[in-house]
Amino acid sequence: MPSLCEKYAPITLASIVGNRSAIAKLEEFGAAVSSGGRPTPLIIFGHSGTGKSAAARAIAYMNDFEIIELNASDYRDADNLGKKLLPAGTSKGLFNKHSLIIFDEIDELSIKFDAGAEAIITQMIRVSKQPIIFIANDYWSRKIVFLREKLDQVEFKRVSKDEVLAYLKTILAKEGKMMDADVLETIANRNNGDVRGALNDLELMIDAPRELLENLGIRDRKGEVFSILDKIFTSANFDIARNAANTNDISIDMLFSWVNENVPNRYLSKGSISEAYDNLARASMFLENAERSKYYGYLRYSSVLLSSGVAIANRGNISLRPYVFPSNIKYLSKTKKGRDAINNIAKGLMPVLHMHKRDIINDFLPLLKRMIDVSNVEVGEEKTLSLLGSKYGLEKEDAKAIAEYCKYR
Repeated sequence: MPSLCEKYAPITLASIVGNRSAIAKLEEFGAAVSSGGRPTPLIIFGHSGTGKSAAARAIAYMNDFEIIELNASDYRDADNLGKKLLPAGTSKGLFNKHSLIIFDEIDELSIKFDAGAEAIITQMIRVSKQPIIFIANDYWSRKIVFLREKLDQVEFKRVSKDEVLAYLKTILAKEGKMMDADVLETIANRNNGDVRGALNDLELMIDAPRELLENLGIRDRKGEVFSILDKIFTSANFDIARNAANTNDISIDMLFSWVNENVPNRYLSKGSISEAYDNLARASMFLENAERSKYYGYLRYSSVLLSSGVAIANRGNISLRPYVFPSNIKYLSKTKKGRDAINNIAKGLMPVLHMHKRDIINDFLPLLKRMIDVSNVEVGEEKTLSLLGSKYGLEKEDAKAIAEYCKYR
């Protein structure tokens, strides 16, 4: 089943949300190519999730261009880059069609382009008979300084909250789903102009308990979790995966949970799954060592193993199923109310028992639960509750919370 992002991927420039002035420039570019012109190559740049790549592809769909798309994993190999690019740029495509050459993630390589790759891309700009579009998050990145004077700029800005909110409502209507207005408002606010991120969050929240909303967090969309997962699970490239994991505000524990949950959801090969989990196990060891020793240098090893280690396990046989929300985070969300109640009970018992809150929760409450069970049988629930109130200041709801918490302990 396709994700909402895949299902509603724009196929026309009119269906891109926001950035109308940028869209107008792209429409002119496509029209100029279709009428036989050779416009200066473009660089579309701006915040992640604003529709840059979708807009480039939409130009091709609207004008019946073939698409030749390259991303960061292609830029390292100058020989293959030359063999793939130069023939494509100097000849017509199948059935005499134009080919739109798209350089996606042009600023994402973790090291600077080598001289060979720079020379081939520069030559391509000079001799290509086909339209070219470059896509970047950071227009001012030093890695692409050799390109800036050769291209026309099209900036994609963050989409306004109102436009994002209206789009989410449209998608909900198409899906035949309902969602509380305040949840939609929160999603639109938190995504800070990132349409793709908002759509991913909407998918997570459809038919989910509203308590999950707090786990979405306010994220830096350059390192938004779905984008990071895409680079880990689909790139099969050590540097791209490591760079994706290191350039975001998502905690390593959170990223570990997402990767761990989605390895069997994305990889179809038993060998890939096995190798990925081997590296995740090592990542977990370094996480635990960092916590125990308080030496957080271990975290860099954990980060590499859970990102690059999982990426290089890719055997090329992957699923396009949507990402699954980590079950441990779902569980914590569903049990948050109960855990808050237990924490409050433990705090109230601290001055009575003269014990640390942790010891009350782990040791005393399971014992108290057994005492309550026995007392209910011997003297009845009403008298038991009276005793709990007089001795510990506990009420009926507290007894229920303790019973629920200790059910599986």
